[in-house]
Amino acid sequence: MVTSRKVLRGAVGHIILFIINFLVFVGLVESYQILTTELPLLTGLVLGYMVIHTTILLSVQLGIQVLELIRIRMPTLLISYYFLFDDDEAIPMPLLDPVKSRLGVITLLLVISGGPVFFPIFAASGLLFVMALLVQNPLTLPLIISYFIEFINWMPPLLVLIVAIVIASIVIIEFRHV
Repeated sequence: MVTSRKVLRGAVGHIILFIINFLVFVGLVESYQILTTELPLLTGLVLGYMVIHTTILLSVQLGIQVLELIRIRMPTLLISYYFLFDDDEAIPMPLLDPVKSRLGVITLLLVISGGPVFFPIFAASGLLFVMALLVQNPLTLPLIISYFIEFINWMPPLLVLIVAIVIASIVIIEFRHV
C-alpha cells in the first residue's frame, strides 16, 4: 500500500533528481560551447569524450526517470545503481539488467567507463554557472522568462532531438515487454 509518506519521498526524490539532471545538462551545454573554441588536441579529445559519454548517460537517466514517474516508483540514479547489488543478486529492473537487456549492457558500460566521475563534474560546472547567473541578477518574473528564452536558444536542437528519441525509446521498449 502506498502511503502519503512514500509519495512525498518519491516526489522529493524525483524533484531533486530533475534538478541534478538540469545542472548536468547546463554543464553539458556550456561544454559544447567550449568545444567550439580553439583547444589543444588532447584537451579537445578528452572533453569531447566526456561530453558525448555524459550526454548518452543523461539521456538514459532521463528515460529511466520518466519511466519511473509513469510507473510511480522511487527515482534511480544510474551512476550508483549497479553498485547497490551484489554479484549474485538479481537486478530488480529488467530494463537495466545487462543479462536481459542491451540497454542494460550499454548503461553498465557507461557507468564503468566514467559515469560516476563525469556526471558530478558536469553537475558541479552547471551549478557554478547557474549560481553565477543568480548572484548577478536577483530573480524576478521577467528575468525568469528571459532566462528561459535564453536557455531555449542555447539548447542545440540536435541534442534535444537525440535525448527525446532515447527517452521515448526507453519508455516504448519497457512497455513492449509488459
